[in-house]
Amino acid sequence: MDRLAPCFFQVAYVVRDLPASETWFQRILGVRSFLRMENLAVGAGCTFRGAPADFSMSLALGYMGDTQVELIEPVRGNSPYSEFLAASGPGLHHIAFAVPDFPATVASLKGEGLPVLAEGYFETGTHFTYFDCISGGASVVEILGFNEATRAFMESLRQSRR
Repeated sequence: MDRLAPCFFQVAYVVRDLPASETWFQRILGVRSFLRMENLAVGAGCTFRGAPADFSMSLALGYMGDTQVELIEPVRGNSPYSEFLAASGPGLHHIAFAVPDFPATVASLKGEGLPVLAEGYFETGTHFTYFDCISGGASVVEILGFNEATRAFMESLRQSRR
């Protein structure tokens, strides 16, 4: 994963209670503030474990230094988040890498034999692929592909939340 290291972007936790988790992360870990987004649905064409998926989640984005912290509360449908919460309870779900060439990076990791857990996009222009890396001793790894507007939004969010 050396080729991914420079693109490290985010640590993400699945939680049961988004407001309570925001408070805990602020008080204990020093995350200054969060931007909350409620009931976000995945776009058409999203898959989870190889089958069509229809789910939504609420999330909160904050920063610890230059690293984004994402808190995810599943809202509806069978998803990587609801599955994780049922199996493991709340906790670290994935680390994410925002890459400049999303299709090439995803193809490369698929070529390495990493199993795809979920993939799709949000209508904001963000493409994502989750790779199940647990058999290798890692968490789930997310690859993110941002359009220019989303990249600018994430940078402004980072600047405002530091």
